[in-house]
Amino acid sequence: MRWKKGKLGIKYEQYPTPASVAADVLWRAFLAGDIEGKLVVDLGCGTGRLAYGASLLGARSICLELDLELLREAPLEERVLAEVPRVPLRRADTVIMNPPFGTKVKRADRAFLLAAFDLAPTVYSIQPSGVWKVVKRLGEERGFRCEALARYEMHLPQLYEFHVSRKRRTEVSLYCCRRW
Repeated sequence: MRWKKGKLGIKYEQYPTPASVAADVLWRAFLAGDIEGKLVVDLGCGTGRLAYGASLLGARSICLELDLELLREAPLEERVLAEVPRVPLRRADTVIMNPPFGTKVKRADRAFLLAAFDLAPTVYSIQPSGVWKVVKRLGEERGFRCEALARYEMHLPQLYEFHVSRKRRTEVSLYCCRRW
């Protein structure tokens, strides 16, 4: 699945999850028993890469996205047009997401984490590596035990006018939070 340059938007901090990162995240979740036969929701699915990958591994996947144009292109039939934190779903088994990092809208990532904690007992989230204490605190306040599973160096392509370099590297971590 390929994303199309110009379809993603900076307003919502939309960047494609690199295929290598998506594959590793999904494989870890699969091996932990959090994908196959489960209802998996990708909050802020963008191009739907994580949700689609989960469906290939045996999940019933739902794409949830605010951007109607991107949602229409998501490769799944189960798509929900919604804005986090107003998620119109009641329950899921697993949330897997690469939420906004909060660079354009301060604390945008927090709204995604809180919505995920309300929705599912297991949450996988790709976040900047420096937010571990925030993820841990928010999770513990809601009855979750969180751990950092992996670190990745994501190469973000030059998508927007203000980008100066062709690729920008940013270090992110995969956090997994489970309800106690």
